Amino acid sequence: MPRAPHKPADKTAARSPEAKRATTLSVYGYTDYRAYLRNFYDMRKESERGYSYRAFSKAAGFSSPNTLHLVITGERNIGATAIAQFAKGLNLEGPMAAYFSAMVQMNQAKSDVDKEAFFRMLQHLTPQAKRRDLHGDEVTYLSHWIYPVLREMVNLPDFREDPYWISRRLVGAASVAEVTAALSFLLVGGFVERKDDRLVATDNMVFSSDEMRSLAIRNYHRQMLDLAKHALEALDMSEREYGAVTVILPEAALPALKERIKQFRRELHNWAVHTTQEAQPEAVFQVNVQMHPVTRKVNG
Repeated sequence: MPRAPHKPADKTAARSPEAKRATTLSVYGYTDYRAYLRNFYDMRKESERGYSYRAFSKAAGFSSPNTLHLVITGERNIGATAIAQFAKGLNLEGPMAAYFSAMVQMNQAKSDVDKEAFFRMLQHLTPQAKRRDLHGDEVTYLSHWIYPVLREMVNLPDFREDPYWISRRLVGAASVAEVTAALSFLLVGGFVERKDDRLVATDNMVFSSDEMRSLAIRNYHRQMLDLAKHALEALDMSEREYGAVTVILPEAALPALKERIKQFRRELHNWAVHTTQEAQPEAVFQVNVQMHPVTRKVNG
């Protein structure tokens, strides 16, 4: 029987899933799409001879050969209609393509509410085995005042791992159910651990990107401002100290003003550490210092 004529391999045929995985980079755990793009490009350059920005543009369907370079360097954002093209050029499909899309939208969102919504999408799309890489617990930790306060409370000598006792000590600001849930979160997340039949605070705060750290810290300050408003009504004047000063300064003095506030915080922290070494701590205190302009320049 005559043999069938040999056909050359079709180079345009679809790649196998294994080949696609070899030419992409897992997106899970990333919260900065420019960092992901930079790492993807470096990985392809190292593993594939001749790979270039032009090659990416061709794979993604862009006419400009330096689109990827402009986005990586921050000279250009990714438009809503271009997200799918980038995912194609990155060989991302299914949940990983959806993750990349949510990450781009989170990074480019204008409001913290939108950023948080997209971050929750990242958490939902991340496989269980990769959840810790996203550091979502660290963001949540600074998103509600009860977590850092309760983490400090466990260091009190008379601390009791009793939600009823804790709720009473928290000036009525948290219910027993909220305290119970907070204790569980701190334990599961590794922010506190059990040693010698009592809880102790650990030190494991890690953030996956500066943007997520900034978002978490902004949420933290919002929560502390809300707590300060609650204390204004709940506490007697003898138990709190609220003050404000309004000053007029040249705008060039703003950096010096910020530095004075930072120096005050450092001095206060050092004083608190020294005082606690000389006498047992008995309560957790929250000290807020706010400074912001109440006027702006108006041209014309």
